[in-house]
Amino acid sequence: MSESVIGIATVNALSSIAIARNHEAYIINKGNVFDYISLEKEDIVVFVGKIGPLIRRIKGKVEKIYVVERDLTRCETGVLPDTACEEVRPQANVAILTGTTLVNGTIDRLLELLKGAREIAVVGASASVFLDPLFRHGVTIVGGIEVLDPDKLLQIVAEGGGTPQLKAAVEFISLRSKNSRAHNVT
Repeated sequence: MSESVIGIATVNALSSIAIARNHEAYIINKGNVFDYISLEKEDIVVFVGKIGPLIRRIKGKVEKIYVVERDLTRCETGVLPDTACEEVRPQANVAILTGTTLVNGTIDRLLELLKGAREIAVVGASASVFLDPLFRHGVTIVGGIEVLDPDKLLQIVAEGGGTPQLKAAVEFISLRSKNSRAHNVT
């Protein structure tokens, strides 16, 4: 998997150049992607990957939340194995996938399962890849990062830092295709 991580990091770096050159094709917002995801009270949301702070942020704002996770050793009761996505997906109309689905090779099958969802988000530091293939396959919004201090970022990664530490070197952004099917904001 480490080769995949390096590959995604490389594509992520190159994609920032492509996004800058083709910025008029996207709606780019600074800040947390959850400020730009369209959520309604009656929504059933499936998280593919446990993103605790984001799950807590929408808890109580939607009808139901399912969380499916590959690594159940770090999860509490109520989190389902990732194989449950086959069962959960038909009930969900909003899906939030971690960028790890790009790294571990599960994104293709997940996007196939999620075709009927109103809103599909791919989020995380590894999510800011070349956007057009994601949008062509049904993703409506990507929540990623813009690197502000590359040297600081390399230091944080080398020291094993996570998302809370990354905030010192990056800015969170969300991106939609101007042709996206979901533009409403809650």
